[in-house]
Amino acid sequence: MHIIISLSINIYAYLFYMNKITLLNIEYLRRERGIETYQLSLKEEKEICYVYNFEDKYYRYFRTLKSLTNYLKDRIEPKVKFKTREELDDFLLYKNIVPIEEINKAFVGAKA
Repeated sequence: MHIIISLSINIYAYLFYMNKITLLNIEYLRRERGIETYQLSLKEEKEICYVYNFEDKYYRYFRTLKSLTNYLKDRIEPKVKFKTREELDDFLLYKNIVPIEEINKAFVGAKA
């Protein structure tokens, strides 16, 4: 019985810390190539992020609109990319959320 209770608590904790993923928009650049805008949330924290979907074969994650623009304009590759939707979904479900305010502070600090 102790094992069952412990397992139940661990499963609850695992599910409790999953991000809620909300698809806000899909902007198609060409057929089967698009930019997906997501809101990730966990409790009170929220993050907006972007995914470049290339023919449902390759997915590139961008934390900011600026990094997405750099990729589209200059082909500066992101550090986070995936070959399957499942890998992307797992990443979005469990990644640490960077609140929108923190991203804005980083940009203001970089301009100074």
